[in-house]
Amino acid sequence: MKSRHGWLTTIIGLLVFLSQSATAVELNRAVVDLVRERYQLDSSSYEIEVVANQLKTRMVNPVDLSFRSLTQTEPVGPFTVMAEITREGVLIERGQVRMKISKFADVLVASDQIGRNDLLSKQKFELKRTDVTSLREQPVISTADIKGMRAKRNLRVGNVLTMGAIEPVPDIDVGGEVTIVFTGNWGTITAPGESMESGVVGTRVRVKNLASGKIILATVTSGKLVEVNP
Repeated sequence: MKSRHGWLTTIIGLLVFLSQSATAVELNRAVVDLVRERYQLDSSSYEIEVVANQLKTRMVNPVDLSFRSLTQTEPVGPFTVMAEITREGVLIERGQVRMKISKFADVLVASDQIGRNDLLSKQKFELKRTDVTSLREQPVISTADIKGMRAKRNLRVGNVLTMGAIEPVPDIDVGGEVTIVFTGNWGTITAPGESMESGVVGTRVRVKNLASGKIILATVTSGKLVEVNP
């Protein structure tokens, strides 16, 4: 028969075991939670899937888990960490955990065919939650961002609109007829010209002087005027 002290030790051990069991969670979940916390990845914008896990442990107390990143990039797309499980300063297990981190955002998606140089309007887009993980350019998230803009390239239905695909509607377009204004100490003279590139007021563009055939740099001052200063 166990002594009173023996029963007490058994009960304490059982309570410790139950306490540890109550705080233990599935390992993959613990790793995902830790990555979310470290990089502040909002669950409404990021989905994390564990693709492969070298650790044999399946349940772990989150306080015993730590990791360091093996991927020297933003935590989006393929992401690998070296996870460690320690208990009271003793290493229990170490192994790689590979994840796939998907990023979602409410972005403008083309609902109609849009051609290069077409003026953009909100009627041609819908705001839609979309996987933007693989996008190399910043997506456009508001119709306010397309006011006075046009498409730099063709867009198909379902394409995500990005900042790299839009540009301001130019005041002068390629091939446009312009008047070149030359200003100097002698006064002002003008010559007919043709724009060799598009530009907005305040920018410099290459224009061809139709009188001399020379190509020069001039500053756009309006939709029809460019100015050359000495």
